[in-house]
Amino acid sequence: MNSNLIDDAEEASFSLNDMLASFDENTSAYAHMPTKNPYSHFCFALNIEMSAEELIEALKGYLADLEQGICKEVLCIEKKMVRKEYWEKGGLLHNLQTMKERLNQEKMINAILKVQNGANYETLIACVDNCYEEVARLLGEIHQKMSRHMYGQFYKHMKSEFDEEPVVMAYDEWEMNVGRLSYERLKEKRTLIVAEFLKKNVLRFVSHPTNRELELVDIEGIKTFLPSNYAMADDFKEQCAKFCRFISWQDDRLVLDYDAYGKYLFQHYYMLKEEERAALLALDKWLQLIQHDMEKVKPEEQEEATSESVETETDDDDLTTAMQQRIKNCIYEMTAEGTLKHLYDYTWVMMVMNETKEMPSFDTPTSFVSYIGALGVKKLPTKSTINKVQSKAFGKFPNWEFTDCDQSEAIRRTNVAKRFLNIYRKSQ
Repeated sequence: MNSNLIDDAEEASFSLNDMLASFDENTSAYAHMPTKNPYSHFCFALNIEMSAEELIEALKGYLADLEQGICKEVLCIEKKMVRKEYWEKGGLLHNLQTMKERLNQEKMINAILKVQNGANYETLIACVDNCYEEVARLLGEIHQKMSRHMYGQFYKHMKSEFDEEPVVMAYDEWEMNVGRLSYERLKEKRTLIVAEFLKKNVLRFVSHPTNRELELVDIEGIKTFLPSNYAMADDFKEQCAKFCRFISWQDDRLVLDYDAYGKYLFQHYYMLKEEERAALLALDKWLQLIQHDMEKVKPEEQEEATSESVETETDDDDLTTAMQQRIKNCIYEMTAEGTLKHLYDYTWVMMVMNETKEMPSFDTPTSFVSYIGALGVKKLPTKSTINKVQSKAFGKFPNWEFTDCDQSEAIRRTNVAKRFLNIYRKSQ
């Protein structure tokens, strides 16, 4: 096992990988020890036998988790490790057998064996031999247990620990700036996100695609959804063909194969950089957010095409009061002029509404988002987006203070609330 792999395993704090790497290093070192000092050989062999017993217990625990459908860490198993001969490395047992008679005469060795509950020197040799066989057997069994299903379980565990908030914030920012969301606009964003992901060359460990796979990639069709000045990499078509091995299409829905995706992440975990592992998980979240809006927008557009009168009637039902209409107009005007620069700027609107007597107040961000959504506003923040920035604000309007920004940004945020009130009161 190379040193880079060991360093990566230690950095990731996977204790079982640490044990396996250490055991590999110890058996390799012993196989090349000179035979001049029999006592050193004995001590090293005893240490290996004890560390092997600990490793075996840990491997059994890992295997038991797999049988329960649990896979929480990447275990680095090379194919050669499932053979007993790999651990013997051609030196250890041969050296012990060669020095058998000389070591049996050592009274100190017999005393140590007695303390370690070893009957004699021959028993030690047999124990080491059995340990090598058991380590190889368990690693082989673990390797076989890692089915497609288990790779999918591993991926879902990694996904559950991934911090999705930066992706959500970036998506909210894009939604705020893009204007009216449409089905085609969302498809364009999805294509761009995938193209940018492929540029990172995260899938470089995937084997080269066949000519058949390359022929299935419609580059011209992909270009129609990308900006006219988008610079494609020289190997873009090959990257697309690789990506196709991890996805399926259900109508217009792009679906990741978590089993295949998880297997790639599992098998190349330590070869990928931390930011590349994050890119794999971030892509999944981007696709989920885009698909969520695609499902909302598509039926809406079909309804518009059927009858404009239906839309007018729905708007009338939603906007039951003049105040609601004015609030909606305020938001539309502020969006058009760029005052609502970020989706989290809705927080300042909510806060100033809560402090203004003639306006609705909201106990939670969820109730506020629901209220604004009922007015017909399509681009809305999530409750987590509002919670995150609201917790950084203190004081009473217009003398708010913020713990997460400089003075100029604090003034901008307060001005968002002031602009909302000004537009609202002018419309009364």
